[in-house]
This record gives sequence, C-alpha cells and structure tokens, in this order.
Amino acid sequence: MNIYLDNIVFTIQQAGGVSAYWYELLNGICNSGQQISFLNTNLTADNVFEQQLQYSNWPCIRESKLPAGLLRYLPLRYKLPAGAVYHAGYLRVSPQKNILNILTVHDFAHERKLVTRFPRGLFNTTQKAYGIKKADGIICISESTRNELYHFYPKARSTAVSVIHHGIGNSFFVMDEERWPAVLARKKMAAYVLYVGARSHYKHFKTAVQAVALLPKTYQLVAVGGGMASAAETAMLEKLLPDRYHLLPVVSKETLNHLYNQAFCLLYPSVYEGFGFPPGEAMKAGCPVVACNKTSIPEVLGDAGLLVDEPLPEAFACRMQELESDSLRHQVIQRGLIQVQRFTWEKTVAATLDFYQNCWQKKFER
Repeated sequence: MNIYLDNIVFTIQQAGGVSAYWYELLNGICNSGQQISFLNTNLTADNVFEQQLQYSNWPCIRESKLPAGLLRYLPLRYKLPAGAVYHAGYLRVSPQKNILNILTVHDFAHERKLVTRFPRGLFNTTQKAYGIKKADGIICISESTRNELYHFYPKARSTAVSVIHHGIGNSFFVMDEERWPAVLARKKMAAYVLYVGARSHYKHFKTAVQAVALLPKTYQLVAVGGGMASAAETAMLEKLLPDRYHLLPVVSKETLNHLYNQAFCLLYPSVYEGFGFPPGEAMKAGCPVVACNKTSIPEVLGDAGLLVDEPLPEAFACRMQELESDSLRHQVIQRGLIQVQRFTWEKTVAATLDFYQNCWQKKFER
C-alpha cells in the first residue's frame, strides 16, 4: 500500500487529544516499513507534537497554496495515485474514486451541540457528514462513538467501521517516592483530588469544585490544564474552596505523572467523551478514578473506576470518601493497572494498519 497521511490537524491546535492521537499514529506507521508520504507539513507551526517529527525522512507534499485555515474544511485538492490510501488527522477525505479514503471519527460533540457555536459547529458537522458519506473505512475511537455514528448516520452501517481505541503513553507509570521531583518533595501537598482537562460546561468543573467542598477540609483540589481561570471560576473557587485549591494551566507530562502518583484520586466528572485520556493516564500511574457513568468513560475504566450515574456533587463526594478504605483503594488501583493494559499505541497502530489492508483488499481486489 502507498499511504498518504494528511497532517493538517497540527495547524488547527497547539495540542489536544486529536493531535496526540495523530502524532502517535504517525510514529507507529513510520516505523512499520510501509511506503508513506506526508501532506500539509509545517514545522514552523506551534503544535507541540509536530515539532517532534522528523519530516526530512519522508516525502512531504504541499497540497495547495490556500491557507490551512481554509483547507481544513475542504476535501483534499491534491491528486493521489490510483490505489493510494488517504487518511487525514482531521475529518478530511479525497473526492477521488480510485483511492481508499479512511476517516477517523472522535466524537459527535458538535452534533450534540456541546461545543463550538454557529457557524463553526455547522462547518464541522457538514464536513463530518461529507467525510462519512465518502469514506471507504471509518475508525471510531470507542464503542460509544460507533454507537453515536450509527445514531446520527444510520447509512454508515453499510460502510466498513472499526473501533480502535487510543493508547495510553509510557509517560505515565507508577513511581517510587524517591523519584518525586524536588519541587514537589519540598512542598508536599495535603491529600488532594486531581482534576485534569478543559473546564467547559459538559466537563462539570463546577461540580468537581462543589464535590471537593463537601469533603473534610484536609482535602484540596488541584486542577490541571484548561488555560487560565476566568474571573467567575476564580470567584467560585474562592467562595467554595478558600485556600484549598491550586490551578496549574499548563504542566509537562512528567509533572502530570507526578501529580497522578501523589493524588488521592482523579475526579473526572465529564458527561461526554469520545475516549478520554485522563482516566487511562491515571490508571497507568496507579491513581484511583472517580467518574461519571456516561458515554465512553465506563468503556475505558471497565471494572476499575468508581462511577456515579449522574454528575451530582454529593454522589462524587460519597464515592471519593469510599477510597479512604485502604483495602478498596488497593483493589481499585490494581484493577486499573490491569485494565489500562488494553490501551497501548502499539495495538492502535497495528489495528489501524490491519484496517487499511482489509479495506484496501475489499475495494481493489474484487
């Protein structure tokens, strides 16, 4: 197979789950011995993942002189050789009929009207609908996402669809206390609940704050990621958790691993995720997870998480307090370490290449 990988996603975001997925997939495919070419490469971009790629080792193609901000919403404009495999990091497909279009679908947050408002939300849903219609093979990152695909696009049942989970990187692991960095060793926090990710409404950050406020005052909240706090968020934190919270807008993977290792638990109150990296990262670092029993979260956690059916502060607080039992805490951690072994990037890459091959044979070897 002659594989063409479109990296335009790196021009769309500086970081994020989609970029992380695409970077890990590229790394694996580049080491697979396949014939690969890249489209839309730009090492001057700000994306932290693209900066780690060695483009000089591979053929790189500039698709068009049009700006990436426009190209991202258009079908591929570059003509590929017959029989090529085309896979883009962000929802794009080629209009050519003599090539193989592979599409990865992460979630349906725009269809659920959970994220970006009009007109960008309309651009996303329109592009996704076109891609699903033209795709020869569709990769869904969870069973939950596949169920939503069939809900919003019933005709996709006639297309080859495969659930291929994300992997959880080796940056996350159980550490010995002796290896904690000096900065954390010097200022070792009291027992703290960790919150990781964006703070948009369906992520239920406010619920997390309210839940920690119900715990004894010895518990603090450490919130990682999501950018700087708004004035409203700061006011809420000062009201509900005065002197009991720490906001860390950006941290390295190394520091995040340390935080997982030291946390009392990860509180993940989001009600909508295509996959959700933080629960997997936490399990791999030996951190218990308390989360909501919604969309892909129970799929990722298996029997290793403490779940609540609805994102209510009292329910989360109750489940977190259960972890004060040493025996239950040990059990949850051990189950998490077993569960997370399901999710490796090696498995993701191998399953993706197998899917390419199966779809290619179905289309071209009839």
